[in-house]
Amino acid sequence: MGNSDIAAWIGTTNTTSGKIDLITAELINSTIGKDSDGQLKEHGALPALWHWFAFPSPTHLSQLGEDGHPKHVGYIPPKNLTRRMWASGSLNFHSDLKIGEEIIKETTLVDIKEKKSQSGEMVFITYEHKLKTSNNLAITETQNIVYLEASDSFNPPKKRELPQPDYPKEKISISNPLLFRFSALTYNAHRIHYDLKYAQEVEKYPHLIVHGPLQALFLMQYATSLKNSAPSKFSFRGVHPAFANNSMELVAKENKSGLSLYTASNDHQCMEATALWEEDSE
Repeated sequence: MGNSDIAAWIGTTNTTSGKIDLITAELINSTIGKDSDGQLKEHGALPALWHWFAFPSPTHLSQLGEDGHPKHVGYIPPKNLTRRMWASGSLNFHSDLKIGEEIIKETTLVDIKEKKSQSGEMVFITYEHKLKTSNNLAITETQNIVYLEASDSFNPPKKRELPQPDYPKEKISISNPLLFRFSALTYNAHRIHYDLKYAQEVEKYPHLIVHGPLQALFLMQYATSLKNSAPSKFSFRGVHPAFANNSMELVAKENKSGLSLYTASNDHQCMEATALWEEDSE
């Protein structure tokens, strides 16, 4: 892929609209939330990161690839990079989104980077999303997607130790129904999350993969519960795959500007995140 091919994609934009109605909010809560005691209501505040459920892609089954991803999602990677994953993201929260209101998402492809590592070639795609309600900017989000080469074996990144936590850990129950429901709510047909035979035999993982966005949502809920309010800034990055046959814990440590957060499995990091509150980020 040459520089001219990359330049042709950078700057492309797309605008979509979506919403989370009350029924969908209740379905989300029944999957990843805790008992709401009637707190979810029409025109009430949408919990942080729940906008990820508002924009399912209406891709026809005939247009899905073998892995369950849409064959054509705008940018077309080199043919040898067949594995696509959400690598990281960062968000600034400007104002609340509401249950039942229309959300406009303006998406711009802002960068494409080719890299090489011990695992082979990679291409990172960076998107900027601006989420608005009427004329009000609610969220600015950066999303990084990585395209990887297929592998004949599982070559995981080096495990990272967990820091000593400053708060009680929270245990998360990972189950096949949880992964199935989350895939359904996000309209994500990527087979590594629900098709064990495919995950093991084709993508060479030892078990089903826990979604990156699902881990980020759990960390956001954890941070919000520890500080009694949602952060104004949140960033996250996957550092090691998390598998459905392993237990998961949420870990938090104070830093000078907020909280450092981790999903943990077998005493090593899976996802790391940072949460900042307005008084900390100024």
